[in-house]
Amino acid sequence: MIAQQAQALSNWGASENNQIYDREIAALFEQPRIDPLSHYLEQHNNDESRARHLRRVLEERERRCENIAGEYAAQAKTAANLSRFSRGYDYSCPAQVQRFAEQIERPTPSSAAVLVSTTATPQPRAHLPAPTASPTASTQLERQQVNNCYLLFTIKNYRQAQDACRAPAEAGDAKAQYKMAVIANALKQYPEALKWARLAAKNTAEGRYQLGLLYYRGHGVEQNHAEALKWYEQAATQGLASAQYQSGRMYAQGQGTAANPRKARSRLSQAANQGHREAQTRLGHMYLAGDGGTADVTSARQWFLKAARQGAAEAQYQLGQMYARGQGVPQNNAEAYVWLSLAEQSGEAQAAPLLERLRPEIDEAQIAQAQQNVRKTLESQR
Repeated sequence: MIAQQAQALSNWGASENNQIYDREIAALFEQPRIDPLSHYLEQHNNDESRARHLRRVLEERERRCENIAGEYAAQAKTAANLSRFSRGYDYSCPAQVQRFAEQIERPTPSSAAVLVSTTATPQPRAHLPAPTASPTASTQLERQQVNNCYLLFTIKNYRQAQDACRAPAEAGDAKAQYKMAVIANALKQYPEALKWARLAAKNTAEGRYQLGLLYYRGHGVEQNHAEALKWYEQAATQGLASAQYQSGRMYAQGQGTAANPRKARSRLSQAANQGHREAQTRLGHMYLAGDGGTADVTSARQWFLKAARQGAAEAQYQLGQMYARGQGVPQNNAEAYVWLSLAEQSGEAQAAPLLERLRPEIDEAQIAQAQQNVRKTLESQR
């Protein structure tokens, strides 16, 4: 029973968001137009928390576009029909509009127009270009390709994202170049990852971060922690939270540089204040131990709470220990048990032995009250 309650509490935050997202796309699917689906995809194409919902909306948009394309496929392949198709659907279905345009027969001059004197020098037969979708449709196709690049990257469909991102990356889109670097690294195409990271690093903090990551891991290039830190620092100075976290971690551990706890705390604070949960957890440890500055158990608890609210198992575990020990909070085995149960559900293996020790000391009523307290604490961080 207690385990089930802990599981329900651990799923609470995520399920609340999912219910909101479910209602959003239910409303989208109830209305018949396609453009609102495209607007949703473009608005949220970088939101990983919506990955499952983005995938569903993308599939629904493609289904509707193909249905419309099927209706036009039964009509005459004329410039007039192309114009109607383009006017109505070039924003959301540019690929289908382009496909229709390619089916229109290439016009040729009339036989009267090509009659020439038998004594004249024969001229090559004129070939006129086939009708194409309007410039607007062509622009929409490029726009949707870029959006699909970002969208497929967010939902981690890396094979298709690589295809979608290649053209905009080759055209100089720095965000697409960064995504190509990440994708190639994930697919273990390390020379390709290095090529795109170097291009993206010229114009984006994300590109500099990714180049630092490749140097840190030795992917496609000789491992070099000092070089990795250089690129992380450049991205961190531009305000990128992930780079601030990595720089802070390297300063704390003395990787690529002499250990510098003060710099570590400074960089981790920057990342933590942007909501980076790993930075929040590590910063909590630094405040607890007094690394890089004064020890402050209250600040440590606050940072652990922020990270725990985002599902960080280690932070949930640390809060459980603090309640079990009465460290900075009143000692409370029931609340310790709830936090540790959350940590275990989130994948923290160290929680199990402490849970086993605490279990005989608490009852169901204490757990129920502790769950209410923990939920209120989590809600206060929203």
